[in-house]
Amino acid sequence: MRASITLIAYASASFLISFLILLAVYTRYPILYGIDGPYYIIQLEHLASKGVIKYPDPPLTYYLLLPFYLLSSDKNLGLKIAVAFYGGLTSLLLYLSFRRFSDLSGLAASLTFTISPYTLRLANDFLKNYVSLIFVAIFIYTILNEEKPSRALIFSSLAAVAVALSHVLTYGVFALLALLILIASVLIRDNSLKVMRYGAAGAAGTSFLLLAIALTVAPSIVGYDTAKLLSFLENPFKEGSADLMRANFIASLTIGVGGFIYGFFKRSKFSPLIIGSSILLILLNTPMLESSWLFRFSLMTSILIPPIAAVIVGEAGPKARFTTLLLIIGLMIMVTLPVIHVLRPSISMGEYSELREISKHVPPGSNILIPDIRLRYWVEAIYDDQYTFITKPQKPLAQIQDTYLIAEKGRAPIRIPPRARIVFDGRYLLIARLR
Repeated sequence: MRASITLIAYASASFLISFLILLAVYTRYPILYGIDGPYYIIQLEHLASKGVIKYPDPPLTYYLLLPFYLLSSDKNLGLKIAVAFYGGLTSLLLYLSFRRFSDLSGLAASLTFTISPYTLRLANDFLKNYVSLIFVAIFIYTILNEEKPSRALIFSSLAAVAVALSHVLTYGVFALLALLILIASVLIRDNSLKVMRYGAAGAAGTSFLLLAIALTVAPSIVGYDTAKLLSFLENPFKEGSADLMRANFIASLTIGVGGFIYGFFKRSKFSPLIIGSSILLILLNTPMLESSWLFRFSLMTSILIPPIAAVIVGEAGPKARFTTLLLIIGLMIMVTLPVIHVLRPSISMGEYSELREISKHVPPGSNILIPDIRLRYWVEAIYDDQYTFITKPQKPLAQIQDTYLIAEKGRAPIRIPPRARIVFDGRYLLIARLR
């Protein structure tokens, strides 16, 4: 009975802390965060009304978000609750994955996922990427807790399919992690790793099979995300010398090397996972990667540090575990607090208010040209199919007719064609009709 109460208490704390922290950060502003925030509203609105998403994209995450979107009168709040909910489930799965080491080890994995600058940035900038981490957590739970190799193979393979149908970045990291775990479990000749070996084989094999299918037979099945993968492979490194003193690379290198040494010399059921996570942690944060990819890859640190943190707390010994956990969480809080201040919507609330007034100045059915992608996503999210959006005009602005130009004031100089008529000149936005 006491063990059950302890399990329920830790499990509830793992879910609720993650859910409430993210929701507290999210509700500082009433609208969705990040440049892609309104993009998800557009996709879900089309999924709800037409049965399909508007833009090609791996679809599974949208179906996970859809119930919250449909049940909420405030679509922005509904999506925030959805993202926080799946973040809480991921945190809970990480606790359950490592609780056999010790309850505090499980809590360390959960909290280092939740209280992480990488996790919060993912939830700010890449909602689908963040939600899809639940399938990585399912894979980790499977290879650590499943008892039958055949079941581990099946569940890990299903997790690979789910990741591939969710987000390309998560899929790539998932496939590499599974491959590294498989190699490590094979090199460490220990029969107790049979379940992990089967699970990693199923995940890696399914991942690469799906990649082959997506590259050849059916690229649309993953929303043509394979094009992004090929783009990275064509130019993975930045020009010039690498900045090896970059702070987060040094931290990642230190944690990664420490984790690798532990996994290599301290043979246990966790060793292949720790070795794989450590190697991938270093690779994804190497400063030689092209900057736009480096930013995305480094955010995946959010799912790679928890296994290492869990082992650190577990190895501290019964009397020192709680102190070790507090030290780790304290360090995480120190580096995370400054990040919270930069988490916000891509536009100000003043801009949002003026965007909601566009219909007073632009008749429904008009063509709209919005050079700024941030503004265009929000106008699409607010007005859906009321307007036709022009993204790349085929001729100079001076030759375009019956189209409205919407631009943000105060950023780049706004070049209005001579014959254009300004129909709205607000504090944040300018709307001109191109004759």
